[in-house]
Amino acid sequence: MNIAKLLVVAVALLGLQGVVAQEQFTYNEDVAQIINENCVVCHQEGGIGPMHLTNFDQVRPWAPLIQLKVANREMPPYAYDHGIGIQDLIGDWRLQQEEIDTIVSWVDAGSPRGDVDVIPPVAQVKSPGQWNFEAELGAPDLIVASSSYDIPADGNDLWLREIVDPGVTASVASSCIKAVQVKPRGDAAAVVHHAGPRRPPRSLLQ
Repeated sequence: MNIAKLLVVAVALLGLQGVVAQEQFTYNEDVAQIINENCVVCHQEGGIGPMHLTNFDQVRPWAPLIQLKVANREMPPYAYDHGIGIQDLIGDWRLQQEEIDTIVSWVDAGSPRGDVDVIPPVAQVKSPGQWNFEAELGAPDLIVASSSYDIPADGNDLWLREIVDPGVTASVASSCIKAVQVKPRGDAAAVVHHAGPRRPPRSLLQ
């Protein structure tokens, strides 16, 4: 075998290795568990996510968008500085870099399903209407209701910044808050997709 043929064989082997590397991640073996543990909590029937991501057929059409959102750390939504301050947080929804790299590589390889005989673990998620921290902290001590709004059937997202008096004293408000969760009520689940509490003005704490 001459040098030219050796070069051709070497190039072919390198190309084959690249294909194998791109196809090493599949939905059934690798990606399903990441999505089930981090995305399905919102992207399920009755959840606030705009699409369902509970199985391969639902996930596959959204794969490029999922890749973009997780690579930019926009999903799962978690407004906390990455790499600044305390990072070991309870209930931290941020994906590990290894998980992000897995999803990115999987999409780059064409989002393969993988071995059909491999059954991904079923997502263990709470009911969308359930208080998520009840097992650890018990029932919520205080439920603060917001005002009702009429949402137009068409149009852009509405960003509302509402101040609600929780009706607590300054001594209670200055206590340590163990957990806060925002949940849409009733039919609002069909139109609410992101919400979060803000610290009340100092005037409400006096």
